[in-house]
Amino acid sequence: MRALLFTLLTAITLPASAQTADLSQSPRDWVVATVKTELPVVTRDNLYLRYLSRRVDERGDVVRDTIEAKEGAVARLVSKEGRALTKEENEAECARLNATLEDPSGFLKHHKRDRSNISLTAELIKLMPDAMLWTYVPGQPQLAGRSPQQVVLDFHPNPAFHPSGMAQGALGSLEGRIWIDAQSHHMMRMEGHIFRDANLGWGLIAKIYAGGNLELDQRDFGNGLWTYSRLTMDITVREVLVHTVKVKSLFEATNVTPMPAALSWQDAIKVLLTAPLRP
Repeated sequence: MRALLFTLLTAITLPASAQTADLSQSPRDWVVATVKTELPVVTRDNLYLRYLSRRVDERGDVVRDTIEAKEGAVARLVSKEGRALTKEENEAECARLNATLEDPSGFLKHHKRDRSNISLTAELIKLMPDAMLWTYVPGQPQLAGRSPQQVVLDFHPNPAFHPSGMAQGALGSLEGRIWIDAQSHHMMRMEGHIFRDANLGWGLIAKIYAGGNLELDQRDFGNGLWTYSRLTMDITVREVLVHTVKVKSLFEATNVTPMPAALSWQDAIKVLLTAPLRP
């Protein structure tokens, strides 16, 4: 579910005057090139990052120091509700990490789920050129303070596209807008709106209700290192027929840097224990 939502995310437009990119090619051609560029961002097998990840939802506002290891990401809680951890909270977090070193079953289960989500996300990204109909946005409204050449496209479900699975079928309920860096072909922002109910497994597994909005912002953190910097979701989901939840959350990534070398998950935890990043 998270991977599906991640694939369909978006961002708010900030009109500004800027140079206009070459629009002589078809909108779909821009999307094909962008998909080719974005897939390595999603599947990254030879680049591991460290960053501060902030999450705000109904459970609160927390910041974690996150390290991507060879087997999956590990994280240490470093801030709650905009403040540093108390002595007791910090000791509890260190105890949790040490317990993970002694019994990795929970981490390994989480990693297996993460790898499955990454594969699903990559699958959906590959479908976007054909699953949607793409059009140039009149006037090409640009994002302020960003690349001087942006391509702005609107997308709507392609009625000729025939999905072959539950996740693919949900694309038929999404419409929105994307901004593409004309030079690098990276997606800068994407805005999505769920304009009709999306039923997964005929609604037996989950139902995403119309009216939801999803936003994703990506940027270059230096030396061509593109990754997400902000993600918001405001949707209502019913899971397994009876459990309906409203998902309103914000994710932010800051202090993004590549790791100098790939670490095992055990070594990554040891780094978090000895030298955590602070907001």
